[in-house]
Amino acid sequence: MAKLSTAGCESAKPDKDRDRFLGDGDGLSLRIRPNGTKTWLVEYEFNGQRTKYTVGVYQRVGAQGDSISDWLRHGRLSLHQARAVAGNWRDARRAGHDPVAEWEAELARERDAEAAARAAKEAELARPTVSQAIETFMARHMAGKKSAAAIRYRLDRLADHLGERKIGEVTRKEFIAAIDKIADGQRDGKTAKLLAGEVLVQAKRLWRFAEAREWVAVSCIERLTRKDFDARPMKREVTLRLDELAEIWRALDDPVRCKSDPVTIAAMKLLILTGQREREVTDADWSEFDLDAGLWKIPAARTKKDRGHLVHLAPLAVAILKELKELTGTGRHVFASPLRPGQAVYGRSVNNALLTLFKRNALPNVTPCVVHDFRRTLITRLPDLGFEPFIGHKIANHVLPGVLAHYNHNTYEAQREAALRAWAERIEIMVKGKNVVQLQRTA
Repeated sequence: MAKLSTAGCESAKPDKDRDRFLGDGDGLSLRIRPNGTKTWLVEYEFNGQRTKYTVGVYQRVGAQGDSISDWLRHGRLSLHQARAVAGNWRDARRAGHDPVAEWEAELARERDAEAAARAAKEAELARPTVSQAIETFMARHMAGKKSAAAIRYRLDRLADHLGERKIGEVTRKEFIAAIDKIADGQRDGKTAKLLAGEVLVQAKRLWRFAEAREWVAVSCIERLTRKDFDARPMKREVTLRLDELAEIWRALDDPVRCKSDPVTIAAMKLLILTGQREREVTDADWSEFDLDAGLWKIPAARTKKDRGHLVHLAPLAVAILKELKELTGTGRHVFASPLRPGQAVYGRSVNNALLTLFKRNALPNVTPCVVHDFRRTLITRLPDLGFEPFIGHKIANHVLPGVLAHYNHNTYEAQREAALRAWAERIEIMVKGKNVVQLQRTA
């Protein structure tokens, strides 16, 4: 049989209707398809079984690499390389091996190894880091909830220390170390134990979420408590006297003592007059108010318990809102932020304004408090004005306890309206005739 040459391989032409085969020895032949494609074919018999195997496409230069395996994987072989494959496989048969079967087995092992590597990579990706778990938790459980920003802040503090760790690999010891660092605080001489306790509460929710998705086998932090970090929350019991509320009101109207903007001042006054929650007030839209009827309808989506609530506005509250409407009435938000166009004032900014009054010693005769204490004060002091204790809880949109909640569905709207009117009138009287509805100060 005449041997092939590179020139002959290059110049070989196809037949029109069938494959053309040019032999070279050792079972090697150049197969030329009718479309002109040229491939190397090795044909042999082993243990009585005939095998034809395509080892690659003809290429003048051939594959890079020094081994037959490299050439076969490349798939493009020169005449020299194809002869080397055929010769190697001839020797393998003589040694009692089936070269194609062994080559296919080697390829199968490589495919299995690649599949295992891909599976391991996918499994690794499926085991999220703490930061990735936080993102998933926030998207699935916290999206659209009023508490999302606060929970995000606390979980981000944890991510500062453990964010890059796989949540399934975090140990109890590592977690405790992270909480201890948070509790140490960021300023010398001032700890952040309360924040650390809040981070712990939200982290336990995150780990339960991860356990349900089998990112962790068992939560390693479930049995930890605030007590373990001396981070138990302080129970607030501050209840102001009516004369203290009146003094806060006078400070709000005094430009020397209070430097806050008119919107923040109006928000704080409405908190005093209505006993509603801070965010329920600061996030209010003008569409919720009927000032002519003296009514404020808080939608369920904006209340803590997802229960719509009707607030009766005393004439004093209506007057404050009507004056405020001259400032913010062209927009959506009643208490529009003076710093962030199109947004409401930040929920904690009103509380910060009150804290500033205490820091500047503008309220020397008032018990230190936060704006949420206004709510407790209203509920506590309404009985002093002659109203049943539960009326304050109905105004605050609390659920009555026990059988009262089950059997008594009366909304007591008339009593609630009377109570809020009496509350505002008493505060107005105690301010002693000051201009209690002033928002825009004159020079």
